[in-house]
Amino acid sequence: MLNVQKLYYFFLFLFSLLILILIHFNIFFSSVKTVDDGNHNLTQVDSIVVLTGDRFRIAKGLELLSQNLGSKLLLSGVNKDITLTEIKNAFPNNNKLFNCCIEIESISENTFENIRETFLWIRNNNYRNTIIVTSDYHLPRVKLESKRLINSENIYYVSTKNISEEQFSRVKKLVLEYIKYLRTYISLSIGLY
Repeated sequence: MLNVQKLYYFFLFLFSLLILILIHFNIFFSSVKTVDDGNHNLTQVDSIVVLTGDRFRIAKGLELLSQNLGSKLLLSGVNKDITLTEIKNAFPNNNKLFNCCIEIESISENTFENIRETFLWIRNNNYRNTIIVTSDYHLPRVKLESKRLINSENIYYVSTKNISEEQFSRVKKLVLEYIKYLRTYISLSIGLY
């Protein structure tokens, strides 16, 4: 009888944990769907950072830079095997911007490192207000990671979305990103930096 009761409590615990995770995932998913970039007044922006990962992010960063939002753009987390020339070739209409206003860094290999390098770049160049560009599904975790190092009052977020992406691929990205988000959320909640 005692073993049956223990088993009952064990399954009750697992069921409760599953319900909590599903509720939290729903909150995460809602925050992705209803991203408010908060970009109500971008006239004071002096820099842009693109957290690389897909061409939509870079294209959005270049679009913002060409609109004179910010004087410099940092491509953060560029694969070490990709050269600046290859990036220029992918965006041939922006050669003027590449010649004057774009820097790349290839140190970052994950989101935390992206934010660390962003923080150092902002600090070393005395930038006051920065736009961070990333994918919509990535933005909730970027905001969490940013809180570790960067004064959030001086950061604006712009998200991109691949509208031609297959549904299965999108769901897979959301689930994987949620797992990473949850890991970051828990580490920050318990004070691990």
